[in-house]
Amino acid sequence: MDQFKLKVGVAPAYQITRKNFEEQTLKKTPYVQKERNRISNYAVCPKCDNPIQIVGLQKNTSEAGRKPYGRHNKGSIANLATYSEIDYQDCPFSNPNWKKSNGKRPAGSPLANKMLATMRSEFDIIIKIMRQKTDLGISRNLARKMLENYMLDEGWLYRQATLNNLPWILGESSPAIPLFGQFIKRESGLSQAIHTNCEQVVLEASPLTDNYVQIRNKPGKFINLSFIFYNHHQEIINDGMQESIDFLVFGKNQEHVDVEIFRKTIPITENDLIVAIQKYGTNFRDESLLEIAKEIID
Repeated sequence: MDQFKLKVGVAPAYQITRKNFEEQTLKKTPYVQKERNRISNYAVCPKCDNPIQIVGLQKNTSEAGRKPYGRHNKGSIANLATYSEIDYQDCPFSNPNWKKSNGKRPAGSPLANKMLATMRSEFDIIIKIMRQKTDLGISRNLARKMLENYMLDEGWLYRQATLNNLPWILGESSPAIPLFGQFIKRESGLSQAIHTNCEQVVLEASPLTDNYVQIRNKPGKFINLSFIFYNHHQEIINDGMQESIDFLVFGKNQEHVDVEIFRKTIPITENDLIVAIQKYGTNFRDESLLEIAKEIID
């Protein structure tokens, strides 16, 4: 792997370089330890929250010229991270031939429990990220519906779920959701696609904000528009994870066949959630969304 964290849970990930490691850890324990006449460097895996050892930080590794990298440490590191075999087995960096798999983690996964707790404590920020990336003005009722689907489908146990991609696992765990009555961002690619391709739809001005319009039906017309999140792609390339998910809006044409109205591939980068938490985590909290998360998850 080519990135590390300083602690378990939602935390920034850094590229593995000597400068980054020494600057972030200040070469203190538990990150730097003397063991059997050698110095070992430790950190936390950004994907599975297990401890990792940083290899080749001071010199090139035995693989000629290979840059420093992280590998899992099959044991706990005191005051840093507790080793979980369950989460190691599902980690994309657990073996060089890893392929994205479906299915669910065992219920005893420490990482899964952290993800559920984070969904509860940061639900409003997770919804804010989804609004910003999709131009869909997710209402409180829609947010509630999506969280109920997440709980029904045990989204926190998805094998592809991580602490960082929580917004998109929330979306992925829902079946198709109707767009009738929903708000979308004015002058966005989404609103333009619907305006151009859906003759039965009118985009009405929102009484609450100039930034959004509401999807309504024209008199005598019936709206058949829905959206899904799907095609969650994860791939290891050059020791790093490439990740994305598709946001798709579709509806029926005159022949009653489902056709694509709008599609957006959303890149998922390692620090999306922590950056949003740092930006909004103290101020701008939506207490009504946090109450919904508390009610449903508790």
